Amino acid sequence: MDRLTDALFRNSRLIVVAWILLAITGGAFAIGLEGRAVPGGEASSTSQAESVARELSRNGVPALFVVVTGKAATAEGAGELKTVRDKIAATEGVREVMPLALPPAKPGTGPLTVFGVSSTGGIDGSIGVANKLLDIEGLAPGDSEVFLGGYGAHREELVQLSRSDLLRAEQVGLPIVLVVLLLTFGTLWATLVPLAIGASALLGGLGAAGALAFGIPFSEYVTNSATMVGLALAIDYAMFLVQRVRELLLGGLEVDDAVRTAMRTTGVAVAWSGLTVIVAEAGMFMVDSRAIQTAALGMMLVTAMAIVAALIGAPIVLRALGHRILRKKERARLAAGEISTAHMDGEMSGFWGRWGVRVTKRPFMWLVAGTAVLAALCLPVLDLVQKVDLPTASQMPEGSQVRQSTELGAKAFGPGVFAPVEIVVHGSSGEVRGNAERIARTLTGNPDVLAARPIPLENTEAYRVSVATTHSPSDDRTHELVRDLRSGSLHDSLSGIRYEVGGETAMRIDATDALFASLPLMLLVLLGLVLLLLIVAMRSIVLPIKAVLLVVISLGASIGGLLLLSTTEIGARIIGWSDPADLHPIVPITIVSVVIALSTDYEVILISRIAERYRETGDNTGSIIDGVARTGRVISSAAAIMIAIFFGFALSDVTPLKQLGVGLAFAVLIDATVIRGVLVPASMQLMGRWNWWFPGKQERNPDSAQPLGDDRLGEPDRARQTDGSPAGATLRD
Repeated sequence: MDRLTDALFRNSRLIVVAWILLAITGGAFAIGLEGRAVPGGEASSTSQAESVARELSRNGVPALFVVVTGKAATAEGAGELKTVRDKIAATEGVREVMPLALPPAKPGTGPLTVFGVSSTGGIDGSIGVANKLLDIEGLAPGDSEVFLGGYGAHREELVQLSRSDLLRAEQVGLPIVLVVLLLTFGTLWATLVPLAIGASALLGGLGAAGALAFGIPFSEYVTNSATMVGLALAIDYAMFLVQRVRELLLGGLEVDDAVRTAMRTTGVAVAWSGLTVIVAEAGMFMVDSRAIQTAALGMMLVTAMAIVAALIGAPIVLRALGHRILRKKERARLAAGEISTAHMDGEMSGFWGRWGVRVTKRPFMWLVAGTAVLAALCLPVLDLVQKVDLPTASQMPEGSQVRQSTELGAKAFGPGVFAPVEIVVHGSSGEVRGNAERIARTLTGNPDVLAARPIPLENTEAYRVSVATTHSPSDDRTHELVRDLRSGSLHDSLSGIRYEVGGETAMRIDATDALFASLPLMLLVLLGLVLLLLIVAMRSIVLPIKAVLLVVISLGASIGGLLLLSTTEIGARIIGWSDPADLHPIVPITIVSVVIALSTDYEVILISRIAERYRETGDNTGSIIDGVARTGRVISSAAAIMIAIFFGFALSDVTPLKQLGVGLAFAVLIDATVIRGVLVPASMQLMGRWNWWFPGKQERNPDSAQPLGDDRLGEPDRARQTDGSPAGATLRD
């Protein structure tokens, strides 16, 4: 790391120019990222719902519907209605606009006309058409209203709303970030460094995604996910470096030496932390969903740029600013030659120093108490599978087109008429019609079925059965009907018939399964990879195992807490939501990836400081107290910044974004307080010398380097063991 720092110092002007050019270029590519994003991609391309959607789109079956009310829905408005149809038909991707075959409207329904809109390209094609239709200005003539509905419209409106909410989240979160940084450092120059690093990382990462989007079909989720995670990480990494350089300057080091030492210690910890974060984000590639995989790629790009900006940009900026990152009073004391240990003594006697002493005095009590609290929060996770579903139209804002079209349709015709269960029957041209009629007869009389109509398709070896349901497509009873048709008693009664089940309900099921089914395997693989990385980084066996166990507890408590807040009446009222809502399947996946990343991030920063002190003294208890005292404030400030950024997303009107904001903010709060402040110091105090045990460590070359710092993690300089106890331990333990 010293060679990198020296190279940065020698070529600082060239690097600054390249850095600025990279940020400008990245910004240019980032601006076009949203326009190049490809809609859809949640469900697997091999799912039944996608297969049915492609077959129906080839046959001109509507995937979207348009509800027209007011004058255009009356006989006097026939000309205006034709204008609406023509505008829709002229939209790119629209195959046909046709009246829907509907039952008579219920009494009391006002003037209302419904069109079906067929598109090309299956589910993603309907989402693309919805994207264009939602953006048409002046589609509704005077004295009339036009509302777009259907799964594709619902999905696209969620994305459009999330874009506007992203801007609002930044407007809310960034001022809070600025205040936290000012309170932490007490000087504007030190405050600006993390903000500059965060901005450049975001521009570089999103710019790289924007460039790759010319060849890779990035999901529309990429901007939100990458911004949320990347900005928080970049600011955190820069904060850790700024705080360490400040500490070293106050200890009497010259600027260059302070930056070198910070890079040699905290810089290495940031590098290992960033690598672990990227590995955690890469785990999302195990989910069979283009939307999740490309969002993960965007997060990885921004994280990589956060590491580069922190380890290349921050040292140059900190060297240039020098003592200006200190408070005015601190600079005055240094100028007067008043270099002492007052700053360090202040940290040791401050809140976090006293807290470290309190926890290490009674570690077993604190370990049991902290574990009990988190275990209680983990209990709701046992019902996680039953609490995951895509959001319904009723959870959209009141002005949502999808919500209004769905509510109008349900009021006039029933909740399941506009979004029927679609069955495509396959077979020879001579048998397919009879099989379709058999399915329709089987479903007739089912309490969850309003009507079942066999309809021929252009493909003579396929037939369509359109099933209008009694309940809405998001209702559990409609979900059960689809599952029964696929693998239950209804499927058994139709043995010998080859068919696939699609429609909006099936799309919801398949998207949820694709997003959620891979979660257990993803979690196991991620934890295994993180364990291996931490073993290499820490040169310890016990500490990485402890870290992984704490990650699991933190994950369970974070998701369990979110379930309590999101899916219960009391929890929803606490956080100001009008109604409880099931978790969007993307939420637990993202929380798993981000919590593993952030938890190991804070773990590496804290353990590196404890290990650094332990190398000097060989005192396990004193090292724990010192590490907690010196990192407590900066980790708390970093956590406050992340919570501020995530809190901005929690104010969103879009349910998935709102849940992500609340869930991630809650996860960071748990990790920075109960995990880092209680369980880590308590468990390390109880494990004593075993914290630093590593097979063969006694035989290692005393001058060999280790990853987390410039010396050997856990091998004290003044207390080498010769009594056969685990290497790195001391008799004072």
